[in-house]
Amino acid sequence: MKMVVLFLLIFALWSITPLANSNAYLASSIYGSISVKSGDTVWGIATKYVTDQEDIRELAQAIKEVNGLNNNVQIFPGQVLKVPLKQ
Repeated sequence: MKMVVLFLLIFALWSITPLANSNAYLASSIYGSISVKSGDTVWGIATKYVTDQEDIRELAQAIKEVNGLNNNVQIFPGQVLKVPLKQ
């Protein structure tokens, strides 16, 4: 019984840990915008806004979420995307 309680406690603490690792781009209120060109991808757009010390996956995910894109991430030339910027 003690093991079950300990497991549940560890699981509960683990499940709130993402708050400490939250995506800084999603917390931002500053945005750039980009007009999609032929051949652009969300990943390619994100590479233009991150440094080598940053995790490009966080910005790519934030771009998808901010613009309401699903996991298929189809973007089209002429489409304007908001790009969250770290504060």
